[in-house]
Amino acid sequence: MARFIFDWPVGEQRAVRQVLQVYSLGLKDLREIWDKFIPNIRRRHRLTFLTETSPFGEWWAPLSGPYQTWKERHFRGKRILQRTGALRKAASVKGAPGQFIVMDPLAFTFTVSRMSGTFDVGRIHQTGGSVMPRRTWMGLKTPDDLIALQAQIKGYLLRLKGKAVAIGRGRAF
Repeated sequence: MARFIFDWPVGEQRAVRQVLQVYSLGLKDLREIWDKFIPNIRRRHRLTFLTETSPFGEWWAPLSGPYQTWKERHFRGKRILQRTGALRKAASVKGAPGQFIVMDPLAFTFTVSRMSGTFDVGRIHQTGGSVMPRRTWMGLKTPDDLIALQAQIKGYLLRLKGKAVAIGRGRAF
């Protein structure tokens, strides 16, 4: 199964921890943030399939000549990685079959399951294989998507600050 597990880049982990530790509220559950950020992941994947590029801007490898001919005959007009559209939908449409999200307090996993029996369509395209070129379709674009996540965390913390001050818990920051 193709998996995307979000984690801060190694170079930013310490800075992020320091920023979060500044707040006396002690965040222990970021599921509300993950819930608001996951639509960004779906939008990124929708754009990836539309542009046929990786989230990092790399063009997908073209189809081989024989396969392109076969695909045009059997799936006229369908783009790279889109025979039925199931993989694209699983990656970019909320609640689509094959899309699984697990949110834990401090991490989340965004997973696209096997889309075609025992053949793991998502993984083979994401990583490539012996005869299949790699076509990275899953991931985040840095720094754009990380900046969006940081903005959501900041907004969440500011809302918490307002709640803490409003109910008289003392100095929130």
